[in-house]
Amino acid sequence: MVIEILVLLIATAFSVLITYFGVPVGHGYHYFAPILLWIAGYIVGVATMWCVLFLFTLPIDQKKQRSKPLKWASFWLTESIAYINNHARIKTHIESKVAIPQNERYLLIANHRSKFDPMILTQKYGHKDLAFISKPSNFKIPIGARFMRGACYFAIDRYDKMQSLQVMKGAAELIKNQVSNVGVFPEGTRSEDCQLGPFHEGVFNIAIWSKAPIVVTSFMGTENIAKNFPLHRTKVTLKVLEVIYPNDYEGMTPKALSDHCYKVIKDSLTDLN
Repeated sequence: MVIEILVLLIATAFSVLITYFGVPVGHGYHYFAPILLWIAGYIVGVATMWCVLFLFTLPIDQKKQRSKPLKWASFWLTESIAYINNHARIKTHIESKVAIPQNERYLLIANHRSKFDPMILTQKYGHKDLAFISKPSNFKIPIGARFMRGACYFAIDRYDKMQSLQVMKGAAELIKNQVSNVGVFPEGTRSEDCQLGPFHEGVFNIAIWSKAPIVVTSFMGTENIAKNFPLHRTKVTLKVLEVIYPNDYEGMTPKALSDHCYKVIKDSLTDLN
């Protein structure tokens, strides 16, 4: 929302100034000039904002894993993602069966259908700190990669067990020390056919080690965003299904906890279908 307002202000200022100082009004077609200039101003505004955001990211070490998020980086990451989501014409409907914890950090899990899944979760919950565990290639995204680092995102190599273990321990420390919430997709990758894939049970150690609540959510509809844009709006359903507190899963193995969460999400997707 902030970025959209700034872009609109730049576009309006650009069109007004150029019209006042540089575009003579006398013939009929000149009355259309302010409209065309405003469109050009919007493009200038977008380019200006992304250049400014790029400059903001320069102090952030793109290769360093942070132990504490930079508040301003989390803010601008969330605002940038919200701007992209809004222009992708995503309409998210949230159904909450339970309340998400407000005074303690948690592990958030969801099924994975689209690259927009973490973006939607960030737009909705990122202002309260939400660091995702993500694949290394996402840390090559211009501008976004540095902001992700600033917000304490983790790059995980699924094929390197030792590195994956260190990432999960680091994520558990963020939650245990009440630094940030952590988001993860237990499937490990996007589902190509929208069917819920098998879970990697190891990610549930993050909650067990940090003794944190697990917020179980499910998505429906995000797989349609790319094919609907730009002609159609995409309606996405995000369900907050269950919050599992440490007392609820005390004594459970990661496998048992994974199986339970899998069933909760699977049942919700069956209901949505």
